[in-house]
Amino acid sequence: MEEITKDEVFEVLSSSRRRLILYNLHRRGGKAVLRDLARDTAEAESDDDVDDDVVKRFYISLYQTHVPKLEEVGLVRYDSDTKTVSLTDRIEEVEAVLNAESEPERPWALYYGALAVVQLSGVAPPVTSVGFAAAVLLLATYQYYEKELKRREYHFLEQLVTE
Repeated sequence: MEEITKDEVFEVLSSSRRRLILYNLHRRGGKAVLRDLARDTAEAESDDDVDDDVVKRFYISLYQTHVPKLEEVGLVRYDSDTKTVSLTDRIEEVEAVLNAESEPERPWALYYGALAVVQLSGVAPPVTSVGFAAAVLLLATYQYYEKELKRREYHFLEQLVTE
């Protein structure tokens, strides 16, 4: 499959309902039964209690329009046998497109780690205690773990549905 284009991303995300679908799928671990997804979406869009008739209308809307559109660009997969919708790895491409215009983050964990290594190795004159340098190294290790090794959270999906 070709890389998703910026136009495709903005077209598919132009619908608040599709943004809610992606967000609710993420909240449910990347997979949901279509009826549950319809209920989640209906509840998110409504200030009132959601009855079965409302859920049915949302189900039809998701089934006929929104899920096929998301599937067309490869962001979800729909299994008609189990009636489940699943996020695909292409959601990472959406994140990349949305973040393309922002400045890349600095590798602060590497900076802190380098500072601690230099301090502990004695290459630079001691400015702080070994305990402080060890604490900076531990902090850098934890920051690196949180940012690079921990499972991706796709926080941008929540930003797409909040005002």
